[in-house]
Amino acid sequence: MKKSTITIALAALALAACNRGPQEPTRDELAQSIDSIEAPLMNAAQMESVDTAEGNKIIGLYIQFADAFPTDSMAAPYLHRAAQVAGGMGHIDDMAAYYDRVINNYPDYANLDECYYEKGIALDNAGRKAEARKAYQQFLDEYPDHFLAEDIRKTLPLLDMSDELLAKHLQEIEH
Repeated sequence: MKKSTITIALAALALAACNRGPQEPTRDELAQSIDSIEAPLMNAAQMESVDTAEGNKIIGLYIQFADAFPTDSMAAPYLHRAAQVAGGMGHIDDMAAYYDRVINNYPDYANLDECYYEKGIALDNAGRKAEARKAYQQFLDEYPDHFLAEDIRKTLPLLDMSDELLAKHLQEIEH
């Protein structure tokens, strides 16, 4: 009887182990996956030939890492990189959402100023002037003495100009 009880207990333990399903990757496994994809992808990005599948893959890993390890020192940088890759791929809504996650959740992130600024530029380039204005204004509110603040102050009135008026204004400046 004792022998059969032990056998049943071992069988139950084995079945329980089998039913746990796939394990979530560890922090180091995720970081290693990111590193293996990131370097070649960033080299391609510099040559403006980012493969969409690889871009989506690295964004997914960045987000997975930030979701799994939100207090890790790499969570904010990975979200920042996710925003940059998404913006480079033309996924402006995703880009803005990733920047907002950094801005809202990591107020001590060393490159937070870049997040505000890059978000403004990308929204401006996408023709989303009202959203760009808001991002630029948030930058100015947070970093009024930043070395880019004066350039942004000069940019804000340009957001209200039509494309034709803006082209004319820029021609006047050049001459």
